[in-house]
Amino acid sequence: MTAKSLGIEEALDIAIEAELKAQAFYAQAATWVEDPHGRDLLGRLAAFEQHHYQKLTELARSLQVGGQFIAYEPHTIDQFAPLAGGEAARTRPEGMENEAGILGQAIQMEEVAGERYRVLADETTDAAGQTMFRRLANEEQVHQRVLEDEFFSLSNQGVWGWSGMYGE
Repeated sequence: MTAKSLGIEEALDIAIEAELKAQAFYAQAATWVEDPHGRDLLGRLAAFEQHHYQKLTELARSLQVGGQFIAYEPHTIDQFAPLAGGEAARTRPEGMENEAGILGQAIQMEEVAGERYRVLADETTDAAGQTMFRRLANEEQVHQRVLEDEFFSLSNQGVWGWSGMYGE
């Protein structure tokens, strides 16, 4: 479904829920990874997704109250302190048994999120809304690229390459 067929409020509700799920996923995944670089990256992504959730919630309130979009300044992963995860779950969901599975799921999640924001940007007539959704889409695209780089590093060199210095 597109944002127009859903309406902006429903589309935002879906995006807000997805950001909450992404935050929870990254926080949990950070507990499953032993490598400190991997834990750091996943914890920072959890914090970043929490930020997206907060901004989308703020946007939803602003649209309900005054019909106004909010300003959204872009961020980079290294601007966020890692969000502390809970205790590692004893049983992981299917496909999450190893770091490659975790990264594969994360890459897919970021790809879907980026597309969601690109559609919202295209279907929003408000200039501030278009800017906000494009910035969110770009951030999700960067997350996807960083995760793809990590997948490559793990697959080919056996190590997490994350150093926090991606120059996003």
